[in-house]
Order: sequence, then structure tokens, then C-alpha cells
Amino acid sequence: MTATMPTSTFNKRRSRCALFLFVLAAGETLAASISGSEASSPKPPMWPDQFTSKFTVRIEKYGDDFNKPGVVYYNWKTKTLRSDFIDWCLPLFEGPARYQNYTCSFLMADGNMYFVNHTASSWQDHDCCLFAGGLGTITPDWVKNCQYNGTDMLRGQKVDVWWFPGTSDPSKPCYGYWDTVDDHTPVQFFGLASIGPAILDYDSFKVGPPIADMTKPHGGCSKECEPTGPGARLFDIPWPSCG
Repeated sequence: MTATMPTSTFNKRRSRCALFLFVLAAGETLAASISGSEASSPKPPMWPDQFTSKFTVRIEKYGDDFNKPGVVYYNWKTKTLRSDFIDWCLPLFEGPARYQNYTCSFLMADGNMYFVNHTASSWQDHDCCLFAGGLGTITPDWVKNCQYNGTDMLRGQKVDVWWFPGTSDPSKPCYGYWDTVDDHTPVQFFGLASIGPAILDYDSFKVGPPIADMTKPHGGCSKECEPTGPGARLFDIPWPSCG
């Protein structure tokens, strides 16, 4: 399999995608630079040290009928986070449909983010590469760095609204997170990706140790991910503006 683009270009796009995925999992990279409205904000919620939650991916440009399943596993005790995208992987490359319609994972472990391509029957035999070095697992209290924006009704539930500012229009945040007012269960995440606005609807939130394997697959994980594959090329779409 042969690389099809300059490494510097791929690294630039990879860092953007890593940032989106980090925040998609509800990260603190963007949030660390802002603060909430302390006078009117409730106490920011804490994530449990360990949990599993299913989610549904929705991509605006693909229409209302597009929805793909996923699962996020979080274990702060081992400083790991794993997000599985099932039967559809967040598009990193243009090319034949087979380059999107497969299961993949993004694993945060050992202070890095790894990309796992599910090409084998067992987790330890999957293809694995270093997607973003130095991008470690988020802390349970990451929401404290977000901006509180009151309450709303979402998917039939009363929710608190938390934003990552960075837009000139306060009604359209670049990244948003919603959790239930009563027990702070995650409800939805909104963010900008290379393919435009994306939503994760969380469901079946379960507190406790994840049953998924949270270790790196054997072999290959230390090698940086490269843009490879017959007919595959960088997804050449301008990154959405936050302004």
C-alpha cells in the first residue's frame, strides 16, 4: 500500500481530526482556554471514573436518514478511553466506499491517541498505528472548563447546556455538550469535523468498569499512521470555520 500525499499535509489534517475526536469524546483541549459564567452556572458535572455508553453518529451533510452506531469506553483508573465507530469510520480519506464502511476505534492510552482498524477477529490482532502523540485521556472534571449556557429540552429530557466558545455567534457554538439536569448523564455532543457539523447522541449509559479491551493491540502501534491504500487520498474538504 502506497502513501498518496505529502506527510506534512497529512499531519496537518491528522492534527485537526485528532482535535475533533478529542472533543468528540468530550475533551479539554479547546475548553482549557476559556471559563464559564460562575455566577449563574451550577456546579460542573463530573464524569464517573469508569463507564460505557452507546452513541449514534449523525452527520448533517449526509441527511436525516444517516445514523451509525458506536460505543465509548472510559476508564480513568487506567487513564484510557476507547471510542468504537461500528460499520462506519469517521472519513479520513476519499476513495471507494470500503474506506468508510468498516469498524474502527480511537484509543487514548499511555498519553497518546491510537487508530485501530478492525481487520481481524480479535482485538489484539487488529491493525494499529499512532494517530496523535501526546493526546492523552481526558480528566473526569473536564466540564469545569466549559461555558454554561442554561437549560434546555433535548430528546425529551431537561438538560444543562455546556459550550466551547470560539464563534462570533453565541447561538451557534463550534462544540457543545448536553447532559441531564437530574443525574448529569451525557445526552448529546455537537462538533465541527472535516465533513461538517456532526452529532453524537448518547444512550445506554452504564457506570462501571468497561468490558472492552483497553490495551493497545500487539505490534505496529508505535508506527505513525500514514495515508495509504489503493485509490485512497486525503479528504480534501476545507475545515469548517468557527467564526
